[in-house]
Amino acid sequence: MSTASNSSDIAPIVVESAAQLALVPVRKGKAGAPIVCRRTVTLLGTQAGCKVVLHDKRVAPVHAAIVNTGERILAVDLVTQTGTQLNGLKLEHEELNDGDMLAVGAWSFRVDITAAPRTEHADLHRLGLDPTPHVVALEHLDSGRILQSNRGVCVIGRRSGCDIVISDPQVSRTQCLLFDYQGNPIAFDLLSRNHTLVNDKPITHQQLRDGDIITLGGTCFRLRIVESKVGQGGVNGKQKQAASVTLDSKDIPADEIDIETTEKSQRWRIAERLEKATRKS
Repeated sequence: MSTASNSSDIAPIVVESAAQLALVPVRKGKAGAPIVCRRTVTLLGTQAGCKVVLHDKRVAPVHAAIVNTGERILAVDLVTQTGTQLNGLKLEHEELNDGDMLAVGAWSFRVDITAAPRTEHADLHRLGLDPTPHVVALEHLDSGRILQSNRGVCVIGRRSGCDIVISDPQVSRTQCLLFDYQGNPIAFDLLSRNHTLVNDKPITHQQLRDGDIITLGGTCFRLRIVESKVGQGGVNGKQKQAASVTLDSKDIPADEIDIETTEKSQRWRIAERLEKATRKS
């Protein structure tokens, strides 16, 4: 196992007022030196560029991601064959808590989360974002379909099991993440071979704005941001997950298709060759 010194350049440091994360390797009951994870995204895998490089044949090149949203710390398995475990159970998408045990291949890590002390500079950070309440969706440019994930971290890629599956050989197994940081949508490229493009420029970590064009292989989406009508409150400070979010009709041209998250599948598939959706006048 090693930590990549240059990987920290791909994602900015979280706000000072956010909880701070460290991963403590545990082997045969003994704890090793903590790995401090100060960035918005921490990648674990065998590929160079991951924050934590794990030398184990059971570990995928980009195996798991930990996302610090500034409010919560979320862990996602990146649709791997061997999986990731959280407290002995299969991990897909979960919020991490102090003392949790995360297992990737032969490696086990204790999750240490420290709440940042409140100071007069607690709200100063390096991103300079202006948070506003919103619902984020992707408009598939070929079909006009509106796609929206109902999870805090949306995984987009070619492999079945991603939140948005793109059947395109130019797209990596897991291509990129979409998540909310301090109330702002962020795209994060998962060290993909063909890169994720925002407005035709390759990105690693990019704040998104309404109307941005995201290109994944041969597939293009337009980012749509509309005011949220879903309550953001929850139990113990956790965001309440809505059963259904529908974009208001005034925000969607009449010839587009609105897919609600109430459909049986919470993951949306885009065929490699989509015919134009039938338009009704």
